[in-house]
Amino acid sequence: MKNFLMMTCFLLVSLTAQAKLKVIYGEDNRRDTYETQNSLYLKLSTATAAMVNIQKFYNPKDTGLVDLKTSTLQRSQNLCSTEAFSKQQLAPTCSGFLVGPDILVTAGHCFELQQNACKGFAWIFGYDMKSSFHNPGKDISIKDNVYLCEKVIDVQLNDTFDYTIVKLNRPVVGREPLQFRTTGKVSESAKLVVIGHPSGLPTKIADDSKVMDNSKETTFEATLDTFQGNSGSAVFDSQTGLLEGILIQGRNDYGLSDPHDENSCRVVNRCDADGANCSSPEAGDDSISGEVVFRITAIATKIQDALND
Repeated sequence: MKNFLMMTCFLLVSLTAQAKLKVIYGEDNRRDTYETQNSLYLKLSTATAAMVNIQKFYNPKDTGLVDLKTSTLQRSQNLCSTEAFSKQQLAPTCSGFLVGPDILVTAGHCFELQQNACKGFAWIFGYDMKSSFHNPGKDISIKDNVYLCEKVIDVQLNDTFDYTIVKLNRPVVGREPLQFRTTGKVSESAKLVVIGHPSGLPTKIADDSKVMDNSKETTFEATLDTFQGNSGSAVFDSQTGLLEGILIQGRNDYGLSDPHDENSCRVVNRCDADGANCSSPEAGDDSISGEVVFRITAIATKIQDALND
């Protein structure tokens, strides 16, 4: 345990991941795991991991537990206190998910835009709210929930690809790897659910989303309620639980509560269910109509090779 934390003295890395932005479509469907009754969603959520800077680890205990240095969403984003989850504790930079005993997948920009992303960050499973009063940054089990990046198997970030495949330092205990699509495309009529860490929050499950544009070869767009920090999140068919892709991009997260006052607190950027009439005047990339998902089929063979290695 002490050896693990001593690594932080030598891993001076930046927290400047430029995860691409996201937004709310229609109603805000984000839910904490403790609020979720859907057994399939809860099972899928156990394979979700939070990418956390090792410098956030402190206060190691002889019991094998450790705490994280965290900040509330309200404080870190100047978010209005009336916004959902404003008092919850932030820690993750990006999200990821388990596809094999020690193989994890996340977005390419989560690694390519970080200095020393492999050795400077840990992956924490179970960073979620157990109740409305729980602080997930306290008493984290190193043995069960904290894993290091042993090596980057493959990473690409360009106009076509945005993914990272990571080998962890040991097999993950008590969590089942996800089943992913290997051929074909997500159905035009599929209902989707995304699971990850919006804005660095504890795990959120957001369902009731639909496919908006399924025409591109390596990506599709959907009405997913996601934010910066959701980058690398797993996107599923909500009926079957089949992994369809990796959340990589979207529209702006927040806007000023008073557009005429630059010092006003910020509120969630909300768009209609079809992506129109966004509340923030800076709605983001006009070339996209929804949140962008990188198709897992584009790297299915690479993942399988990593699993067989």
